[in-house]
Amino acid sequence: MIEMQYVWIRNYESPRTIVAHQHACYEFIYYLKGDGEGTFGKTKYRYEPGTFVLVEPEVVHGETHNTQTSMISIGFCLRDHFCAPQTCCYKDEPPRLFDVVQEIRHEFKQKSACYREYIEALLGIVLVAILRKSSVAAPAKDTNIDYAISYIREYYMSDINLAELARSTGYCDDYFRIIFKKKTGMSPKEFILETRLDAAKKMLADKNYSLTDISAKCGFEYYSRFSLFFKNKTAMTPSEFREKALREAEKG
Repeated sequence: MIEMQYVWIRNYESPRTIVAHQHACYEFIYYLKGDGEGTFGKTKYRYEPGTFVLVEPEVVHGETHNTQTSMISIGFCLRDHFCAPQTCCYKDEPPRLFDVVQEIRHEFKQKSACYREYIEALLGIVLVAILRKSSVAAPAKDTNIDYAISYIREYYMSDINLAELARSTGYCDDYFRIIFKKKTGMSPKEFILETRLDAAKKMLADKNYSLTDISAKCGFEYYSRFSLFFKNKTAMTPSEFREKALREAEKG
């Protein structure tokens, strides 16, 4: 989650030096006009129109303008472990971020309904573009397996076609099973059943669900099959497990 802190649209008519300073939040700077030099930490960079810089919180940075300079600076914070690149400087080539920056500039000036949320969404585009330019953007080899795991966790109650799931992640059936087991320690089918079992245990601890409802919600057409599956996994029938869970809930 991105939380915008400020947007500064600055125009410096004559050469000047911005003294070294730091912020408690991230700062994204896009140079629209002018040229000069800047620093972040011990790193020096030169800027011209289309240069952009991302500065992490508490990193000291400053700049010297050689000519009339126009720029936009955006401060923001990141929440919920949003992946962010380290402090960096790039040239916008080809110019992919220019239009995004101009849209942010327009939204901040107009302040239309939900402008803050829109700017935060645009900042997400900016960060992804920077991640793609940096080493952080290198895709994890098992990213598609993570997608498959997420899909199973959302649709465990349905009849999941594992061959189709393998194809949707870009793998053949056999290789999909191999890397899925490497990632989870279980085959895809075992993972589906374990996910159903975990869901059943949670629902059995809630007396508002009937046993037949739980059976259906866990993907079993017949309660008898659900009961047999559950007993094979836990050595208890669903009703025995419920009684135990409710007793323990009353004690604790």
